[in-house]
This record gives sequence, structure tokens and C-alpha cells, in this order.
Amino acid sequence: MEDRNRIIKLISVIVFLSFLLSTAVALVSLRSMGTRNQRELSRVLAAQIYDTISIELGEPTVVARTMANDQFLRDLMKREDAFSEEEFTRIMKDYLRGIREGLDYEAAFTVSSGSRRYYTYEGLSKIIDPDHVAYDRWYTNFVDSGKAYALDVDNDEFSQNAWTVFVNSRLEDIDRNLLGVCGVGFHMKKSQALFTDLENQYHVKICLIDRNRVIQVDTDESRIETKYEKDLNLSGIDQNSYVYQSLGRGDFTVSKYVESLDWFLVVENTENERFNSYLNIIVMNLILFAFVMVVMYISLRIIMSHTDRLTNASFRDESTGLYNRRAFEEDKARIAKNGLGGNLIYLIADVNGLKTANDTLGHTAGDELIRGAADCLRVCLDPYGKIYRIGGDEFAAILNMSEEKFQEVLKHLKESVDSWSGKEVSELAMSIGSASEKEFPSENITELIRIADERMYEAKEAYYRDTGKKRRNRQIVEADQNK
Repeated sequence: MEDRNRIIKLISVIVFLSFLLSTAVALVSLRSMGTRNQRELSRVLAAQIYDTISIELGEPTVVARTMANDQFLRDLMKREDAFSEEEFTRIMKDYLRGIREGLDYEAAFTVSSGSRRYYTYEGLSKIIDPDHVAYDRWYTNFVDSGKAYALDVDNDEFSQNAWTVFVNSRLEDIDRNLLGVCGVGFHMKKSQALFTDLENQYHVKICLIDRNRVIQVDTDESRIETKYEKDLNLSGIDQNSYVYQSLGRGDFTVSKYVESLDWFLVVENTENERFNSYLNIIVMNLILFAFVMVVMYISLRIIMSHTDRLTNASFRDESTGLYNRRAFEEDKARIAKNGLGGNLIYLIADVNGLKTANDTLGHTAGDELIRGAADCLRVCLDPYGKIYRIGGDEFAAILNMSEEKFQEVLKHLKESVDSWSGKEVSELAMSIGSASEKEFPSENITELIRIADERMYEAKEAYYRDTGKKRRNRQIVEADQNK
């Protein structure tokens, strides 16, 4: 049993170490390959996002620039003072409504540089006051920038926080004198949906940041208008290429300059996401490993149990169920090689009157005597060692116990033999001899067997002498045993 358990443990350790090694190699390979794949994937995602943004921004930018070059709008803004406020508002309202409805924009607007009136497709909205109202400072910021047009992205709280882009275009007369600002506003529905889908699908983070590294567009609204936390070098990023930058600890970004926004598109891939993927792989491998170990353990148990049964059968006497001569010889050789254990006792027993029972009552009676002797020996000696049938009517036992305990057990054995009664035979008698290591500390197992054998024959002679029963000659008995 101990050998079997050691084999199972050894196989389990080998399988476990093989699992660790294969998992480590797989993870290293996956990480190396995954980094290359993620880098290329991030570049592809950035290109897809850039193209979507460019398409969405292209037409509105053209419309805003067209408005700024519309001679009708220029003349109207120059003659603002020639109209009553009500009439001018009606004309501007109709003009902006036509742009909004005709091109399906969320907003169309103009701001007069002289009156600071803010017109929409619904009419006069308000008088802007950049000096005192923070929300209106976009106007002076844009005008002071000197740009012909610029884009401003914001969340429209009235449209479920949709990303809304306002394209501001500078409105000037033929002499480049400022007349105001005009433009359109529209929801970036495709870009917003694309950002969200790609982040969820590929476990990346996408955002747009300005030159000051302030986040302008992000799916996480709490990050908007906050500083981009990673140390990103914007100086090497242009509109003609996608720039890969390592951020340390396995993190990296792929970035591109968006000229129409004057912002930078950043696709960030973090080690944490890949770590989660690796963790999932490890968990799945552990589950698979546990399953394999359970199957292997059950299989080994079944195989070894079957092997034990086969081995046991080859070392067992079929008639009595005791160990056979082969098992006895192997155990004797093992003890002779490894030495005695300190409390070894060798016992030999021979059934008396077996020949007489066979001759007078038949072999059925003789077999009953053999089984009766085996039962008595098993009941009394089995807890203390191994019992063997080493000949036709001869038994042996290799025991491990103190001399005092052996005398108690021997007494119990003799009582058990004396009280036995069978169906074919009324009584059982056995001659017993023994020799212990305590009694003969300088002797080996072979010598103990010789001494016990001599004592058994002495007991047998005494039995026949005392009972007056006939017995076979010792030499004849030994010849029969050697056949």
C-alpha cells in the first residue's frame, strides 16, 4: 500500500511540474505574441477611429466654411443695423433653419461681432457676454486664435449626453474685417458608438486630448477636461503616421494627430487587461489540470486495484485464502537481505492426522481439516503478521510482537484448535513450533526457521506418543512435501 501511494504521489508531482512548466512556457509565448498582436491591433483600431472621425467631421466643416463664404450672409451681417431687431431675427432664423433642416444638423448658428447677438434656427437666443459669462468665452478664445475655423466638442445634456461638435467658422468681409462667427453643431453618434464598442470588444482605452494633454473626448465623462495621466510625448506625433509609445510596465499607446480638431487620438492598451486575459488562461488551465488529476487518480486507483488483485491472487493459496509458498519465499528472502525487525517471531504448524482422515473419511474430510487449521491460524495470528500455507498440511507465520504477547496468542490458538469441530471430522490437532528473535538474537531468519521446524517435529512426536495414534514416518512426510 505504501509503495502504491508513493507511486501515485510521484506521478502526481511529475504531472504537476509538467503542468507548471508548460503553462509558464505558454504564458511567456502568449505574452510575447500578444504584445505584438495588440500593438498591431491598436494601430488598426486607431486607423478605424481616425477614418470615422474624419468622415463625420468632413461635411460639417465644409458647410461651416461655406457659410462663412456665403455672400448673402456676409451682406446680411454688414447691414444688421439697417433692419429692425425683429425683422433681422426673422431673416436670420429662416436662413439658419434652412441649413439645419436641409442638412439634418442639430444646430446652426451665427454670432454678430457688433451686437454680440447669438442667433439659432429658433431665432435670437441671447446676447453673449464673454467678459462676464464663462460659458461664452469660447467666442473670444476662437476669435483671438486667428484660426479660420475650429471645432469644439461638448456633451449635449438635452440629447442623452451625446457628443456634440460645434464647427466655428470666422465670418469676414472682403477686406478681412471680422463680421462674426457662424457654424453648425452635430452629434458624433458614429464616433461615440464606435469608441464604446471598440473599448468593450478589445479592452482598450480611447480618448482625444488637446496639446496641453487635457482630455476632450472620452467614454468616461468623469475624465473629460482632466489631465491625461500618462507621460505621453506629443511632439513626435503627426497626421501622417501612427506613433507607438511604450509607457512602461507593459503599457503602450498608439496615437495620431487629428488636424481637423487640432487634437490627438490616443488608443491605450494596458498590461492590466492582458493580465486579466492571462489570469483567465491560468484559471482555465487549473480547472483542466484538476479534472485531469481527478481522472488520473481514479484511473491509477482502478489500475492499481486491479494489479493488486492479480498480484494478490498469485501470492494466495486458492483453497485457504492464506499466502502461498511463493509469498513465503519472497518474504523470507527480503528479511534475510534487510535484516530482522527486533520483534520477529517465526511459527510453523502442521496438521496431525491428515493422512488418516484422507484414508478413512475421504479427501473432503482432509480438505475440511486444512481449512479448519487455516481458520484458526487466521483468527488468532492475522492481526500480528502474515500467515502462509507452505505445504499440503503445513503452515507458517512471520509475526511481529513481544514475547509476552506471543505467549498469550499461542495459548489462544491452542484453545481455538482444541475447540474446533467440523462436519466431516470431529476434531483438529496441530503440532506447533516457534522461534523468536528475542530468544535467539544472534540468528538469522534461516536459522529461526530451522529451530522452529525442529520444535514442531518434537511437538508432533510428543502428540503421537501421548495419544498413541499412528503416524507416518518423518522421512516419508518430508518426501511428500518435496514432491
